[in-house]
Amino acid sequence: MANDPRPRDHTDAAKDVARDLTDIAHHVSSLKGEANAYLRDPNYGTLRLRLENAHAAVKAAAVEARRRVRMNEKDERSSRP
Repeated sequence: MANDPRPRDHTDAAKDVARDLTDIAHHVSSLKGEANAYLRDPNYGTLRLRLENAHAAVKAAAVEARRRVRMNEKDERSSRP
């Protein structure tokens, strides 16, 4: 088993995760919109709240993933000779 002296590049994987999270946030947003349009009965308030919370959590995760990608890219640029 040979050791690879080069550091592993996780930038592409991080970009994929950020892109996937953005797609998930869009899908949850769509579900939230449908729930608000069709589930007007107060009994569905909990479901709407859960969708709202899920949407906020996914959006926050996407923002954090994009921030980390930018930081990694900045670190790579600064470490180049």
